[in-house]
Amino acid sequence: MPGLQSSGATPHKEKWFDIGFPSAEALDAIAVTDPTDTTEKEITVSIPSDATIKRVTLIVYIVAMNNTANAQKIDADVKGRPSGGAWSTFFSQDDCIGFGAVDGATVSLMTVQDVSALITAAGTYGFKCTITQSGANSVRYTTEFILIVTYAITG
Repeated sequence: MPGLQSSGATPHKEKWFDIGFPSAEALDAIAVTDPTDTTEKEITVSIPSDATIKRVTLIVYIVAMNNTANAQKIDADVKGRPSGGAWSTFFSQDDCIGFGAVDGATVSLMTVQDVSALITAAGTYGFKCTITQSGANSVRYTTEFILIVTYAITG
């Protein structure tokens, strides 16, 4: 074909892989209206040394159980950081969790966020939620974080 020349090199093909890294669950009871952080959970990302990270997705599960017979509207922020580094917010929504005045009422929220800007290499990363409640009544939270790392190896 005119204009095309072969370098004689054999092209290398990228092979893409997905791997998941879950955190342990965090269990927290919050009974104030001030923004309050859930327990930070760390996830260690390990990939082959010859791999290049292409994309990282964070899945967050938040389960809230009303511990009193009081209605609540709850704001939630999802934050991440490299171990010991500065926090970045990846999800922030007002009134995204709510329930009526029923003791034991339970609601869950799942978010899926692109955190590729945060996770660019193997290492340890911390995650937490910042919760702001409409009332200073006890709510119990269970949070869990899952990273899905898509990486490529050329070969």
